[in-house]
Amino acid sequence: MDFQNVNPLNVWINFISGNLFPMTADDTSFPVLWKIYSILLWLLELVQMCVLIRGCILVPKERALKDGLIGLAITIEVVFIVVRIQTRRGLIQQLIQNLNDILRTKDEIMRNIVIGIFKPIKAPFKFYLIGGTASVFMWTVVPFSLVFHRNVFFYIDYRMPVIFSKEPFSITTFVAGSLLVMTSSVYIFIKKVSVDSYMTHLILLITAQYKYTALKLAMIFQGAQNNCDDASEAKSYDMNQYAKKKIKIICQQHNAVLHMTFLLRELLSSNLSIMYLNNVFRFCCIVIMVIS
Repeated sequence: MDFQNVNPLNVWINFISGNLFPMTADDTSFPVLWKIYSILLWLLELVQMCVLIRGCILVPKERALKDGLIGLAITIEVVFIVVRIQTRRGLIQQLIQNLNDILRTKDEIMRNIVIGIFKPIKAPFKFYLIGGTASVFMWTVVPFSLVFHRNVFFYIDYRMPVIFSKEPFSITTFVAGSLLVMTSSVYIFIKKVSVDSYMTHLILLITAQYKYTALKLAMIFQGAQNNCDDASEAKSYDMNQYAKKKIKIICQQHNAVLHMTFLLRELLSSNLSIMYLNNVFRFCCIVIMVIS
């Protein structure tokens, strides 16, 4: 058991999204095809962001607020967090190495705790990925029905306020633009899921270490108490010495976990802050849309 194989869904989303976050401590390089795939996805998102910013400036403010600014905010959030994680690869690899040193000890209690702590999140993340992707796809595919009714199109016909050429424009331009909007919107959502999954993965692995420490200490104290009740004074002394030795080992491991917690805080503090601010911004946009 190690950082990578405890949650296969996280690994799969990491590849599909093109984020290519570190999964091993030795900075194992991803295959060239996956790197090319990742670069193409980021180029797609860059084009989408450029035309979206231009569109939010030129289209009516109500349309920009309703369909543009929220999408732009999500894109900026994802880009910020991905860049933040990628620029701290050394710190992440150190964290992964420390976690692997603990996870590979072949401790059945540790294995059960890690499996148990990840089990409840598998179904919600699958629903989050599948349901969210389907919703974004359905939301962006609606404008395609317009091609059956007219031959000339305008900026407001796109699902998002994007600008590729001067209006009015032809069916070919409209379909190509709508395909780009649909594809980039679906992939930026998948990238968002990947970011959430990766950060959750890190947090849960650290949480499992604290849970393991608490359980081991409880078992040591309970065993020492039972042995003291049933054994002679000499044997009780030996048992106490054994318990002290075990507690010392647990304390050393706990110190390692505290160090990993500081590394995790250094990595995720700004990421969680930008997510909080973005959620507040999106909530304010929704309130303004409801009021107006």
